[in-house]
Amino acid sequence: MPTTDKPSRVLTSLRTAVETLARSGPLTAPELAKEIGIPRPSAYRLMGALIQDGLATQQPDGAVSLSTKWLHFGDQALATATPWFHHEELLRSLRDSSRLTVYLSVPRPQRTVCVRRLHGQGVQVLVLHPGGSLPLHLGGVGRITLAFGDEEPEEYLAAHHPERFTPRSLETRKAILDDVALSRERHYCISDEDVTVGVGAVAAPVLTPDGQFLAALSIAGRRDDIVGREKDLARQVQTTAAKIGDTAEV
Repeated sequence: MPTTDKPSRVLTSLRTAVETLARSGPLTAPELAKEIGIPRPSAYRLMGALIQDGLATQQPDGAVSLSTKWLHFGDQALATATPWFHHEELLRSLRDSSRLTVYLSVPRPQRTVCVRRLHGQGVQVLVLHPGGSLPLHLGGVGRITLAFGDEEPEEYLAAHHPERFTPRSLETRKAILDDVALSRERHYCISDEDVTVGVGAVAAPVLTPDGQFLAALSIAGRRDDIVGREKDLARQVQTTAAKIGDTAEV
């Protein structure tokens, strides 16, 4: 029976250490050892390796935190998710004209993952961040992905128990399927406090000229900045989504 070799154990400990530092913030070696259940000497070696490679920095009190070098890795990883996208200026133009935060998200099994976010007004109240994800029955980008993506809504509902983020989250099978039908009819959807109380969004699908779904595009901000402007904002998002789809290099 095969056994786990030492390099694999080291990599597992290193991954766990990085995840713990990302979640908890700066830790000393003894604190890290306790958090992930490894001997103190091992924690010192892991932290030393991270610092030596520029992946972590040591503070005056001895605690260690992840360095900004990880941001570069994250940006590179997100970029590989949209090799067809080469027009950041379209997102900037949408952000500037709407003054809202712009999101571009790509489909993943039972979720949608944010790969671009351009800050607009009211960004402090927004939940989704680059690399973050939402289930397909929530938020503008999630619900548009469910309506236009490859994943069948019925199969999604059969495999995924819809969770609620707020009292206005879609939860029942009928409500979700009705929303899919309405999104397909209008070619956009409105998110009204279904992810975060006080926050709204308008989303549209990014499609190739032959109808292939590539991503969900949305603008989001305070609910007061959305309500009453839904149709105008929808036109802006749809126009930008169409330009992105037409210029995508698939």
